[in-house]
Amino acid sequence: MKRLIVLFLLCLVLLPASFVIAQDDLIGPLTYPDGINPLTGLAVEDTAMLNRRPLIARISNYPSLVRERQYGLMRADVVWEYLLSGGVTRFSAIFLSQDPERVGPLRSARLTDFELVRIYRALITYSGMSDGANHIMAGDALMASRVAGGSGPCPTICRFPEDGVAIEHTLYADLALVREMAVERERDVTPEAVYGMAFSETAPAGGTPVEAVRIHYRDLIIDWAYDATEQHWVRSTDQIPHIEKESNEQLHTSNVLILEEIHTEQPYVSEGYWGPGDYAFSTNLIGNGRVFLMRDGQYYEGHWERATREDPLTFFDAEGNTLPFKPGNTFITMVPEWIDGYELRFSLVDAQIVQPNSNIEFRYGPNDLYVARGWATPDMEFKALGRNYNSTWLQVQHEDEREVWLPTEALEIGDLDPTTLPLVRPINEH
Repeated sequence: MKRLIVLFLLCLVLLPASFVIAQDDLIGPLTYPDGINPLTGLAVEDTAMLNRRPLIARISNYPSLVRERQYGLMRADVVWEYLLSGGVTRFSAIFLSQDPERVGPLRSARLTDFELVRIYRALITYSGMSDGANHIMAGDALMASRVAGGSGPCPTICRFPEDGVAIEHTLYADLALVREMAVERERDVTPEAVYGMAFSETAPAGGTPVEAVRIHYRDLIIDWAYDATEQHWVRSTDQIPHIEKESNEQLHTSNVLILEEIHTEQPYVSEGYWGPGDYAFSTNLIGNGRVFLMRDGQYYEGHWERATREDPLTFFDAEGNTLPFKPGNTFITMVPEWIDGYELRFSLVDAQIVQPNSNIEFRYGPNDLYVARGWATPDMEFKALGRNYNSTWLQVQHEDEREVWLPTEALEIGDLDPTTLPLVRPINEH
């Protein structure tokens, strides 16, 4: 007994401080009580559902017509969203606690999914890959062993044709049958411990009240607004409420996580090697990067960590303590660490008002090289919403207009400390 106590104390000493400093009701990030889903922090009725691998399904999000045909997103435990080659996004929805009978429309996998399979110890189903991705998978035994389904046959994976809808937007999967197919095809279905996320019903201290957040890619706008009555975040895409076909509800989630990572462009190899546009990127999700977590009407700045490809992702606040999610589902939006790769806009509850100290041009970005939109004058008032890396430019908004940028030195900011505003552009854009 004494020896066990010594070993336990030694483990505590060897753990990072961020794993030890925790809220009283913290669940995870290393272990979870029996019957608690490690992807949601919620209890499940059938505990056998947790004794298996999560299953990732690639779900289309472009063009806009597919958003009227999406099934399964509201029944996923975690949903990742990340860029395709054209400045739009696709979903990787992760299922552990449920196996919906219809999920889709299924589309092709990308190189990022090779890492998500590892992070979540998951199986994956999708509709095809580019030649380049298939060639990489041929040398990746782990990924190849986790592919649970392809483009058929029915009833496991079926097409539901519709007049006026291109054939590539009509493929759907029955996830329980996909799991059976994985066994038949002798995939690696042996469950492994899934961990990395921590949960707490209590919102941690240090959050900033926020009503909404906008994630602006080059060709897509994602808005999450906080519904204080329902205590969750609701989604619009390209400024239209995003309604899921299956539930007939606007997409909503307990947590929104914005995660920044380096996106590495893959070299041209041959015509069609990477699919349409001959373009692809990889995201290693190894090392660390910054995050914003939105929960309970607040945002928290922090970072993610992952040491090797064998490890899960873990999440920490600005002080290095474990960053807990609210129990429930989570939507993760991955943004690229590219110059001008994205922009965020936080609708702060207590946004401070600033005014120009002279006539000066607005800009679309934090630099004189960005296109000018018009003029700001000393009689105009702006809400201060965000900043660039070194706080030399502020993201501001006049009334209900689009957010623009003004140099900090050209503004009367009162007692505002610009460094307290969220960094809303890529971290490498100084």
